[in-house]
Amino acid sequence: MSLPSMQPLGYDQSYSFHTPTSRDSGGYTQHRFNPYTDNGGTIIGITGEDFVVLAGDTRHTSGYNINSRTEKKVYRLGEDNGLVLATVGFGADSKDVAETMMRAVNDFKFNHNLKNMSVSAAAQYLSTVLYGNRFFPKYASCVLAGLDKEGKARLYSYDSVGSYSKEGESRASAGSASSLIVPFLDNQVEFKNQFVPSSKGQVERPVVPLDPVTVAKLVKDAFTSATERHIEVGDGLQIITVTKGGVSEEVIDLKKD
Repeated sequence: MSLPSMQPLGYDQSYSFHTPTSRDSGGYTQHRFNPYTDNGGTIIGITGEDFVVLAGDTRHTSGYNINSRTEKKVYRLGEDNGLVLATVGFGADSKDVAETMMRAVNDFKFNHNLKNMSVSAAAQYLSTVLYGNRFFPKYASCVLAGLDKEGKARLYSYDSVGSYSKEGESRASAGSASSLIVPFLDNQVEFKNQFVPSSKGQVERPVVPLDPVTVAKLVKDAFTSATERHIEVGDGLQIITVTKGGVSEEVIDLKKD
């Protein structure tokens, strides 16, 4: 039996094993093992000065089949903290990562005299969880968010083996339609390629902090546009907003065909 050369894994990566069919013919039979599938969907995270918005659609697919129209992808990691995790990719791995983080946050609280885990500690722990499975990766793209001790919003995005920026980000997106949404967020959140109208394209527009209402509208516009272009995104939109005043959740309808 010969193993294939090690290549970076993707959602459609499969392992091939070649075994002789008979000693006389010298022929080979190929057996393929593919442990992953992409169950579609998209997630978005955007921060303001003192708030963060995480959102995800509720469609769960396998190829051209819709398995569920109500599969949420954004999870609160506790009832009395502001930690929120959005995850997308292989549905089983995504749920496993979310449940692992929920248990970790809950255990931390009861092991530290009812103290809640900080967003930076949760970010580091999630990185450790993903990296610990690097030889058989959890195929879940994650975005973690919350408010730090000073009340400042923090947003962290991850690849499948736990790489992330400890400085955080102002926007993040992952999933099927992320290639459509990220350029939109670059322009509308980070004001890239925006110029002062009177400068005739010579002076870049300064970055202005956004408010929660504006961010919620951007998220809705991004997903509304994505559903028109991508068949794996749709049905419902779950939006969770974290502020100093608490956590709120909204679910609205998206295109269903």
